[in-house]
Amino acid sequence: MTRERESRAGADVGAAPPGRRGLASIYQAKLRPAVNSAYLVPRPRLVDMLDRAVQTPLTLVVAPAGSGKTSLLRDWAGRTGLPHAWLSVDESDRDPAQLWLGILAALEGVAPGCAERPARLLRQRRTLLPPVGMLLDDLETRSYDPRVLVIDDLELEDGGAATAALSMFVQHLPGWLRVVVASRRTPPLPVDRLRARGMLSEVRYPELRFSDDESVEMLSRLAPAMPADRLDETARQAEGWAASIQLAGLAARSADARTVPGAPRQDVEDRYLEDYVWHEVLRGEPHDVVEVLASTAVVDRVGPDLARVLAGRDDAADLLALAEERGLFTARIEPSGTYEMHALVRKALVAHQHRRTPERVADLHRIAARWFEQDGQPVIALEHLLRAGEHRDGLRLLAACVTQLYDSGREDTVRRTVAAVQESVPPADLAATIDLAWCRLYTDRARFVQTVDDLAPWTGDDLDVDPTMRARLEVLQALASTVRGDWAGGARLARSALATIGDAWLLDPLVRYGWNLVAREIALAERWDDTSTEVRKVVFAISAAPERRVALEGTRALGHALAGHPVDALRLVAGARQASEASNLTVLHTELLTAEAIADREIGDASAALPVLMRLAETGSEPVPHCRLLACLELARSWLDGGDLGAAERAFSQARQIVETEFTGPAGGSWLARTGALLALADGRLGEARRWVARVDDPFWAGVKTSRVLLAEGDAGAVSDVLRGVEPRCVRHHVVRDLLLSRVATSPAEAEAHLLRAVERASAHGLVQTVAGEGPEVVESIERLAWRVPQSWLARLRRVPLAGTALSTAPTLERARTLTDRQLGILRMLPSRLTLREIADELYISVNTLKFHLKVIYRELDCASRAEASELARALASLPPRPQPSSTRRR
Repeated sequence: MTRERESRAGADVGAAPPGRRGLASIYQAKLRPAVNSAYLVPRPRLVDMLDRAVQTPLTLVVAPAGSGKTSLLRDWAGRTGLPHAWLSVDESDRDPAQLWLGILAALEGVAPGCAERPARLLRQRRTLLPPVGMLLDDLETRSYDPRVLVIDDLELEDGGAATAALSMFVQHLPGWLRVVVASRRTPPLPVDRLRARGMLSEVRYPELRFSDDESVEMLSRLAPAMPADRLDETARQAEGWAASIQLAGLAARSADARTVPGAPRQDVEDRYLEDYVWHEVLRGEPHDVVEVLASTAVVDRVGPDLARVLAGRDDAADLLALAEERGLFTARIEPSGTYEMHALVRKALVAHQHRRTPERVADLHRIAARWFEQDGQPVIALEHLLRAGEHRDGLRLLAACVTQLYDSGREDTVRRTVAAVQESVPPADLAATIDLAWCRLYTDRARFVQTVDDLAPWTGDDLDVDPTMRARLEVLQALASTVRGDWAGGARLARSALATIGDAWLLDPLVRYGWNLVAREIALAERWDDTSTEVRKVVFAISAAPERRVALEGTRALGHALAGHPVDALRLVAGARQASEASNLTVLHTELLTAEAIADREIGDASAALPVLMRLAETGSEPVPHCRLLACLELARSWLDGGDLGAAERAFSQARQIVETEFTGPAGGSWLARTGALLALADGRLGEARRWVARVDDPFWAGVKTSRVLLAEGDAGAVSDVLRGVEPRCVRHHVVRDLLLSRVATSPAEAEAHLLRAVERASAHGLVQTVAGEGPEVVESIERLAWRVPQSWLARLRRVPLAGTALSTAPTLERARTLTDRQLGILRMLPSRLTLREIADELYISVNTLKFHLKVIYRELDCASRAEASELARALASLPPRPQPSSTRRR
């Protein structure tokens, strides 16, 4: 491709490449510069200045509104031979996730294929730094001639998530990429540091000011009939401010047009522009045109349909076209057909109306909100409702779409809306408080629980509460119980709510969620069975609500993993992962990861399970805290099975802190007690083990843990009586009970019968870790029956470290001491099924960087292949990992 063709390709990113998945929400008109108006004067000196400026990594074009920033960038983009990408930022980009989706979409035009994986990660994790790190690593691997990314009208608040991500991005740009940022004020970036390093060029208001000659030329184009002496006087008084020159030129249509001061202070400028627009620009224009402009000024961009609704007239689009023809700061954006008004003029129109008829402005915002809501744009609708002061309606809309917003990475939008409306919700308004609590579930778990507790007075039987409201309230209480760690109580409340509302449950998104709570209780209580009546009933009910049916797959996979069906769990994870990525359901994604890690560990693939468990243990998730607790407890048992009691205690302490501060319900405490008893027994602390067993609030596991304590105390005779009194609920329960019974059988024949029954179930369902966890004596007994055991399953069992037997890792550890933290992290991931590309993505490094580290690892460990290094990594599996540095510090 020639430089000219390449430049055109960089500028025209309207035709989205096939790999741009997840970026469909970005308007294509934002990804190309509009054409400057014919009256604008070419300014080659500024184009040359910008050509020199873009030789540095970052160029800032900072000046007040109306200074000609965008016009300069458009002019430069039309003349430069450099391939370039363009992004126009608007109000919809206030959400950091949405802003970065726009940046990724723009970069796709100059670095095809760079956006897909970062966009997917951004939607899944709702944090900016990891996706930006992944993007930088990808861009670093490319070898291009210089290319430019232009971000126009970027306004960032100090200290926000977008600020941190953009600061990281501009400080670590690849050598071929330049970034040009236009803003009304200096962005909160490390400007001083970049300036000192010679990485920053700046174009400010003094450079952008029009010279007298340029001002006169532009005025003569705008108002050819203006006398020469008046041209000079107007140009002089404008003092080079582009907006003043433009407004003055248009005001020349009026006989009494007055001249304009240049670049006034902001507080004066707003009132001046308002007066000037109404008294000079719009006076003498057709009344119908002015009315349509005033009506549509409340929105950033307006299409024909929205214009008709706002203006209340069928010819609104024609009048907007007339406004464009008459040069009234309105331009048609192709190919969308929407119209955009100059921001300063729009601001002046709204301010003038707000001062004279504030109720009219509020009505227009309400109309716009309804239109955007019906058009499937809830974020913009929420903004207009808040501007109209319609906090209750805004809360209603947020409650209806909060799950969608949260799962699409717009958590900041949820937080901002909740913060704006929460003070206006009176405690006596039950419906509003229920909506507020539902929204808080996704942003602040503690405030959610407190809000639900505050609703307790409404639960009395003597109160005349509408059945729908009572059902919604019961579902919130069910959610609070589940969040606290009492999913049995939560399921009871959810079932009660569904019975209260009857067949109408399908019509209420909050009550519909009750079925998912029932499903989660079945899964976490370890009794998931696709053939059981209760599971089939729940699945059938959830299938009636498509958005909840997709979310069910995560709970279903987790249920299979906990119930002792790891192979089925992995099959479900593989099938649901594509849906998880396509629909960006955060809760689904988290539960799938948890199920996959538990299942991988169960089938004996600890090298695949451990990295995922560690990541889950360090990542909080507001709606699904049980996943983080499960990950911590699984880690503790993993280290314990590998013989590292110290690492197991550290993971257990993390789980204990979660239970004591966040997950205080009986089920969470019971989970913790089960693992606490194992750790105490492993360290010979029998008294502490008995105290933990007393806290196990599960009939089956209480019996199992009691039996283990009895075995440790040498009272094997009492174990049979205890175990015969417990009722298994799933395959894993049956296997555990039979393995324990085989250890206390009174005859070899009885022991063999129990052992064979356990092996038959375990091998049929892929259970390996559960068997290995019983210790070397049980495994040795199974090996003596090898001729009656499936060989493939037995081979996998032999490769799993046995509980209570620490591996001899001294030689491997000694050789591994020479590795860096990063290299040790890579070594631990080698035994997994991940490809090199997938390992690089997990660690947020490039494939080339990964290959460099692999060469060092092979040399230091005297290995010739990944297979040999993987064997050494397995020997290190029981060692606690060194903390990995953040991806933002890797350069």
